[in-house]
Amino acid sequence: MKAKWLPISAAVALALGSVSASAVDFHGYFRSGLNYATQGGDAYCYGTGNAGHYLGRLADECDTYAEIALTQEVYNKGNNKFTVNTLVAYGTEEGNWDHQGNGWQGINGGSGSAWDGQRASLREVWSDYQMPSGIKLWAGKRYYDRKDIHILDLYYLNNSGTGFGVESIPVGNLGSVAVAIIKQQVGQGWEAGDQDINSWKLDARWKDIPLWTDGALDVALIYAWQNLSDYQKTQTDANNGFLAHLEWTQSNLLGGFNKLVFQYGHDALDGLGAQRSSGNHAGDNVIPYSEKGNGYRIIDWGVIEQPKWNIGYSFIITHRNAFNEDGSKVKYKGSAENGANWTPVTGNDYSFVLRPSYKWNDFMSTVLEFGYHNFNSNSKLPEGDNYPKYVKHGDHRDKATKLTIAQQWAPTVANGFWARPSLRVFASWLSGTHFDHKFNGGDDSHQITLGAQVEAWW
Repeated sequence: MKAKWLPISAAVALALGSVSASAVDFHGYFRSGLNYATQGGDAYCYGTGNAGHYLGRLADECDTYAEIALTQEVYNKGNNKFTVNTLVAYGTEEGNWDHQGNGWQGINGGSGSAWDGQRASLREVWSDYQMPSGIKLWAGKRYYDRKDIHILDLYYLNNSGTGFGVESIPVGNLGSVAVAIIKQQVGQGWEAGDQDINSWKLDARWKDIPLWTDGALDVALIYAWQNLSDYQKTQTDANNGFLAHLEWTQSNLLGGFNKLVFQYGHDALDGLGAQRSSGNHAGDNVIPYSEKGNGYRIIDWGVIEQPKWNIGYSFIITHRNAFNEDGSKVKYKGSAENGANWTPVTGNDYSFVLRPSYKWNDFMSTVLEFGYHNFNSNSKLPEGDNYPKYVKHGDHRDKATKLTIAQQWAPTVANGFWARPSLRVFASWLSGTHFDHKFNGGDDSHQITLGAQVEAWW
């Protein structure tokens, strides 16, 4: 019966002029591949969708992941437009398990987050109203104006969640302004008296401020506060915090672009100063712990596009200061005098990734990807204790290197570096002091991986 009523309701709505006859906009993303470890056992992927891929994501994705989005303009009259937007996502468990079943989850560590296992979710359900002036109102659950480095799968600004906002407010010839209030999309997991902490964020952005020819500046400020119940206040001293973002974009540079970014985070939003799970999804990754801290990072990334070759690149350097309640700096996790057991500790990290590609013809290219990561490991544990093999002892800095070569087939004639779908076969070498635990319980401190992958968006 329901199938009979749907066409009738649609016809009535069209007759009343409340629904556009335009087709549904169908778009999305997926990736899927296989990774064969030549040493045997499970292939290890250094990064994850939650933590990002600081060695580059080529040949470093151990999962299948897909997003399917449907958008429909439902009303358009007198330049008044209403649109509805939905996005569903599904992914398989990411690999990174050692031979004992201990949960290696890349540099993130642990397991159990929405990114680390079997997951199916409704990621976006929101609607907007565009006025004749071009100003938009929106409400619902959405990915809010995210900024990412594709070759790292790293969202360096991502204040996503459920909220309400106004955007595209013109500022003369000086770009536009957007303001939103957003509630944390997923429960924090940092519990006070068995109650999740509700985190709220006020987000203000000034975008596309012209500087000079092909140069523009984006500015963003996010303030987060924790709305504690009276009972929660007796259990925890959750922090508020803020994040400041400056981004200079230079377009039409060697056929591509360059972006230079500076970010500063304070207290609950200081996690961007550490290149692990808290460094990805900055703005979305609120950490309402009781210890104080601040973090900052400089990012330079971009793409160069030439007729026969292209290159994607990224350089990130970060630093985080973590303070105990008495004002002393937190240096290592696990010590008796250290209170910041849930947070990245004081230290600096840096990452460098290059992905050059040579185009043999309009549809086939050879790609190299080199990545190096040097970071504060968070663990300086005494020898002889019964810790899992995947926990590193001794020096509290870890280093890792990845080199990948891939042959790929994609319609590069149309989109160059960004051409998708891309079908790839690859060989990859992964090594570094980060792997002193050995792979799969063997004697190798490196891994050679062979495999194939498809990545697509449309």
